Amino acid sequence: MIEGMRMDLVKSRYMNFDELYLYCYYVAGTVGLMSVPVMGIAPDSQATTESVYNAALALGIANQLTNILRDVGEDARRGRVYLPQDELAQAGLSDDDIFAGRETDKWRSFMKNQIKRARMFFQEAEKGLTELNKASRWPVWASLLLYGQILDEIEANDYDNFTNDCLCKIYDESFKNTVEPCKSRITVRSKNQHHHHYYHHFLKKIATPLLICITWKYSQRKISNYML
Repeated sequence: MIEGMRMDLVKSRYMNFDELYLYCYYVAGTVGLMSVPVMGIAPDSQATTESVYNAALALGIANQLTNILRDVGEDARRGRVYLPQDELAQAGLSDDDIFAGRETDKWRSFMKNQIKRARMFFQEAEKGLTELNKASRWPVWASLLLYGQILDEIEANDYDNFTNDCLCKIYDESFKNTVEPCKSRITVRSKNQHHHHYYHHFLKKIATPLLICITWKYSQRKISNYML
């Protein structure tokens, strides 16, 4: 993970997906791998340990690829392009198109392929979700749903991921469509005394930390309107 942070100090372009994958592995894939011992594998799981770790790695990669696609405009304003240079060239695009925020058919076609690849990693990650301890599945599932929704909203926004307003809209919609429904369902369940303890466990261990992380990183965006 630290190596990935170092890369940000000296590298602002990635020539191909192999280079980008390595960066994603360092900054996010490692988080997935380190999380497995914390989350724990279900005692009755029939899956191999390797397959669970592979799924965790895939979720880290998928989340980071989604971060990159969400933050194209923000990164460009810092002189950074976290997109494969060879694939941009093949699509007839360049850094200049990104810096200028040109929303063209070429850009939309390029983004469709990038989103498709991110979803492939999410699909791989889903395979390992049910192999985790039951108490640990909620936060992982929430992460998968929330980040998957970001890709949906980029599509719904006609692949405009260049402006801050776009990012606000993406996170507003993602949050409302993913976290708030989960909160509502758990709240209803909590009215039953049997689920009272589970509800507070959810708020303490999952919902609140998730909201804090999101709000901390996007405190200058409208996401703060949906805090608990």
